[in-house]
Amino acid sequence: MISHVRRLRVALALIAFGSLTLVLGTVGSPRSRADTKPEHPIPEPYKQSPPSHFECRWADAPITLDGVADESAWKHAQAINAFHVPWLGDKARVSRTATTAKLLWDREYLYFHAEMEDSDLFADITDHDGDLWKNDVFEIFLRPDSEKSGYYEFQVSAAGTKFDAFYPKYAPNSLAKQSKIGAFRMESKVKLNGTLNKRDDTDKGWSVEGRIPWSDFLRTGGRPVAGEKWKLNLCRFDYNANWKDAELSCVAPIAKKKIPPFFHQSEDYATLAFVGPDATTAKPFGIDKREPLTTSTVAGFPDPPPPFVAVRALDKYRPEFPIRAEPIPGTRDLLVITQPQPYGATQMWRAAYAAGTTTKDAVKQLDTPNGGTAYDIAFHPKFAENQFVYIGWNGATPGRKGKWSTITRYTMSKTAPHDLDPKSAKTIIEWESDGHNGCAVCFGSDGSMFVTSGDGTSDSDTNLTGQRTDLLLAKVLRIDVDVPADGKAYSIPKDNPFVGQKDFAPETWAYGLRNPWRITFDAKTKQLWVGQNGQDLWEQAYLVRRGENYGWSVVEGNHPFYPNRKAGPTPISKPTVEHHHSEARSLTGGVVYHGAKHPDLQGAYIYGDYSTGHIWAVKHTGTKIEWHKKIAITTLKITSFALDPDGELLICHHSAPGDGGVYTLAPNTAKHAGTFPKKLSDSGLFDSVKDHRMKPGVIPYSVNAPFWSDGAHKERFLAVPEGTIQFKRSGGWDMPDKTVLVKSFALEQNEGDPNSRKWIETRFMTKQDGEWYGYSYVWNEAGTDATLVDSAGLDRTFTITTAAGKRQQAWHYPSRAECMVCHSRAANYVLGLCEVQMNKDHTYPNGRTDNQLRVLERLGLLNVAWAGEVEGAVKDATDRQQPDQREPKPTGMLPFAPAGLKKLADPYDKTQDLTARAKAWLHTNCATCHVEAGGGNAQMQLDFPTEWSKMRLIGTNPVHQTFDLKDAKLIAPGSPEKSVVIHRIGQRGPNSGQMPPLSTTRVDVLGVELMTEWCKSLKKP
Repeated sequence: MISHVRRLRVALALIAFGSLTLVLGTVGSPRSRADTKPEHPIPEPYKQSPPSHFECRWADAPITLDGVADESAWKHAQAINAFHVPWLGDKARVSRTATTAKLLWDREYLYFHAEMEDSDLFADITDHDGDLWKNDVFEIFLRPDSEKSGYYEFQVSAAGTKFDAFYPKYAPNSLAKQSKIGAFRMESKVKLNGTLNKRDDTDKGWSVEGRIPWSDFLRTGGRPVAGEKWKLNLCRFDYNANWKDAELSCVAPIAKKKIPPFFHQSEDYATLAFVGPDATTAKPFGIDKREPLTTSTVAGFPDPPPPFVAVRALDKYRPEFPIRAEPIPGTRDLLVITQPQPYGATQMWRAAYAAGTTTKDAVKQLDTPNGGTAYDIAFHPKFAENQFVYIGWNGATPGRKGKWSTITRYTMSKTAPHDLDPKSAKTIIEWESDGHNGCAVCFGSDGSMFVTSGDGTSDSDTNLTGQRTDLLLAKVLRIDVDVPADGKAYSIPKDNPFVGQKDFAPETWAYGLRNPWRITFDAKTKQLWVGQNGQDLWEQAYLVRRGENYGWSVVEGNHPFYPNRKAGPTPISKPTVEHHHSEARSLTGGVVYHGAKHPDLQGAYIYGDYSTGHIWAVKHTGTKIEWHKKIAITTLKITSFALDPDGELLICHHSAPGDGGVYTLAPNTAKHAGTFPKKLSDSGLFDSVKDHRMKPGVIPYSVNAPFWSDGAHKERFLAVPEGTIQFKRSGGWDMPDKTVLVKSFALEQNEGDPNSRKWIETRFMTKQDGEWYGYSYVWNEAGTDATLVDSAGLDRTFTITTAAGKRQQAWHYPSRAECMVCHSRAANYVLGLCEVQMNKDHTYPNGRTDNQLRVLERLGLLNVAWAGEVEGAVKDATDRQQPDQREPKPTGMLPFAPAGLKKLADPYDKTQDLTARAKAWLHTNCATCHVEAGGGNAQMQLDFPTEWSKMRLIGTNPVHQTFDLKDAKLIAPGSPEKSVVIHRIGQRGPNSGQMPPLSTTRVDVLGVELMTEWCKSLKKP
């Protein structure tokens, strides 16, 4: 039980005697009070109340805990010396002995210092959380929210012993029932000016200097924000052998209540305001304030808008996270699969369909068996007769291990409310699968059922099922559900392509699929289409033909993936259409349209992408593509397409209630976005294009480890017209809409002469409506302006004068699709805007040098989820946010000082650590692809946070080409001549295997030297 509970009990026992002095002076008194001397006489009552409002100011310089407080930061702290005895009514007075306290704060800590006059140093308790109030002790009480009752108590005695506690509630009459919550990490250092516990000498005093991490305050929302006010009491227990009673003093106006005065009376605490950082408490900033940027015209798109936009088909019915909607034959209703939350168990609903008035009719909800996930719906061709509905789903199956993909048949009642009868469930076909599950189902014109299956894993065909022919995995299956045979719920159609071949599952119609997502059969064109999610770089859609092999995982679409893996026995067929991840990243297969509203789309297969929301249409004659084009740019998360009862398009948008729902396409009436800048001078970002001088609101920045760009000089700028940047400790930051990242490239016309630099290209990366887009501008010969490059890109050659003569420098201006290859989803689209690259000093146009993170923080550009970033400090639930306490405040302040944040080494600075330089080079030049879902399929993980031992790099066998290197490894420790990575970064040209594969035609000589030196430093096995 806490020490103050015992003290309170004594006080309550003695209150009947009216002996306040006795309570405060004798409890825990260390000695006899006989023969005392009047040292430090009791002062006269004060005439004016001491101040009760104090400041905790910003510490912008480091503080070393030594008890002295002689660092420069303390010079700016407010001296708090209003220690007094306030509860004595008209006898209230200042304390006998002087105490001066100071408080400071920064991103990580609350700092405190107290200098105390004391002629008798006494502290004999050494147990943490012991009864320190029986010793000379300094106390801090903090109540973060005056509307919430939780508060903290911290104590340090003259012996350096500590006490720390959080109390969720102050209730004097029930304090004995409370105990402190959680652990703390307070640090302190005591300095004595005298001799501790020597009772017959005369001492001068003592001081304490300490710090408390803000993570200790997570229970009440954590760190304060500048300008916030908390409640405070600073207290002191002072024992003296010459006094009759120990003296208690504090800075808060503790009033006399029905019980004796008590330091826990948090309703009486003083006010503490957190000040800074500002110009008076911090060193000068690189940029003083955020200048508004109102001139940017980088918005919209430079190309004609697509012909269609997405609009709600059903306005009043907005289901949560819909996956699939399919009209119920013979009705105006839909059967809809939804999720209460993303990736959760699914539910099925019947919804009335009537344009403009549709509402959800939840007459009965059908949960997916065993909490599984339903993916698809198909109605039997003779539904009017048999009422059969087929659901494709994946999940646990009773009595079996693992997860299974299953096609289950249900019967729907013919009469209202037209329920799906759970008791009618019958398994038609199933296979074990845990990822890439398929489960899409449709019927052909002859009544046979087509079913998709994936490779059954979640990455890179781990189980090597893609080219196996003897399993049901990775295929389009074709079965007859109307004529069961051989004890199954189906039979094998005799015209299936591999019937009778012992190495093939007879259900196979086509094989070599990774993760098919949606299948459709069009009765008019007799076309069977499957959309497929790709792996690293490519998304595909297939016009499926009998017996074809689509190559996974030997190929990804039309591109090598694992070419050394064994292919199936039939030739590999190419996809009908495919998209690089620069424009599609999670393809959703669609339907063939024959509706009346959009004649130009009749007969076209319409499909889209979950991640980008883009929608395409392809018209295929059966032998060739007649036309193929993007028809809509939307913000939808597209999970499925369907045709409504009238044959018009339906699109499921997988989002939360109110946002998600069912959409369709409508003609786009928007005109060409003519304001998009065709020249840099039109962008509104430059004060002077000729001088490459930006508007004041456009912020220059640099990076620790620049990407190799054939030796070009680069300058970078950040324009954020609206909003703030979501700071994250790992990966690229999340930028607000309308952000423009600017990077300009210059080549030295005379090699080695910086004065001969000539601007050749400027690139914009801009975020519009939640998506990133890249654009390039080519500079004119005069260097006065630059013109927007067409979407296909551009190639030029520049003549460079060198000591050996003249050489030709090829330069590629990337297409708009190529921009997104490196600026990929895996990299969160932004490359240099991240902690490890931005944590560096930069010299700004005003001549000041400052840390870039500190500057962005000062400008109010950052939005920091502070509590999440310091979650590692949490040990158990009692350290986390507690109920009914102050909540975390929105903050733009970094979680730690820049010195405590991560940063990349400069790969080209030989004074820095060799290993750190090598890791930085790999992170910048390789990790945009060679990271999870980044596009590189060598299984390497080369991003900075990954430990060397987990990179699958050092001593690892190549999974692709070895380039005829003897005993080849990706990195052969001590042997760069055997290292495939070093070989490839030293190559350039077609079919050379060069790395990086894009944006470079010259070898990074210094980079190769670095990686070679690092490889040699590794110990050979």
